[in-house]
Amino acid sequence: MKNNMNMNNMSKMMMIQEKLKSLPEGMKSTSNRYWCATCKKFFRLNEPKCPYMTNMCINTPIAVENLSAESPEAIEKFGLYYPKLPQKFMSKLIKSVDELGKAFAKAYIKFLNDWNINYANQPIQTIKSFIIILSGCETAQRINNKEVAFIIMDPEKVWENKEILKNIVIDSVNYLKDLLQLDKNITIDFINIFGEMKIGKYYCAKCGMLFEFGKEREKVTCPLMPQKCMFDPQNIKNTNFTFEELEKMYKITPEIYANFIKELEFKNGKDILNQIIKDDWNLEVTSEKIYEYLGII
Repeated sequence: MKNNMNMNNMSKMMMIQEKLKSLPEGMKSTSNRYWCATCKKFFRLNEPKCPYMTNMCINTPIAVENLSAESPEAIEKFGLYYPKLPQKFMSKLIKSVDELGKAFAKAYIKFLNDWNINYANQPIQTIKSFIIILSGCETAQRINNKEVAFIIMDPEKVWENKEILKNIVIDSVNYLKDLLQLDKNITIDFINIFGEMKIGKYYCAKCGMLFEFGKEREKVTCPLMPQKCMFDPQNIKNTNFTFEELEKMYKITPEIYANFIKELEFKNGKDILNQIIKDDWNLEVTSEKIYEYLGII
């Protein structure tokens, strides 16, 4: 029975692969920048092929020059689900706010422009997406005719000093508010949802991605394609993965975090990142490239 099931699965995959060969190819990006209209991920790639499910995904990544991404909402996935390496790195480095908020906001807007992401007519969405990307935390909104309150959830799970995060975010969103001509007062607040519960860390053996989000469970539904993905990411305690798989995620992920980190002054950045990777994912850094991908150079 099991052999028959395996044969059926192999036959189905072969049929999918044959069908893929007959479909139109995607447009090549002159900037190597792509986005996917289905899973809403953004990629740095040499060609328009899904880097995670290359022989199975029916979609082709879309060149940003060919079609604009509809909203900054898509890039929230980096903050919500990806390993919190860049946020935790920044948390350990930033001891005073200075002009960082404005610098981060400018880097964010430049990123949106470079990636041809529509944002000018979506001020609240654009600001919310920024907060999620920077903080690595889910963020709620309370909105009335005069005020928008953004509530960052469980910041202490990512940031060592949540007041520093709050001050950076306040400065950033005030800059974005003026730029986007949002005629409402903005407040920033925190809420603790998880308490002492651990945040879950997961690995998908099929696509090789690592995730960090939500309450710790034994397995979860794919957070990027919950309606279509047939594979369940497993708790990292119950599986094996490599540093190369973690590194790949930042190799092809857009450079938003490198843009943030390049605004910081620091020493021993490599050692700090190495320790985060060791503590959180029990991996040893075996390639210098990850420092480049995250702007730690």
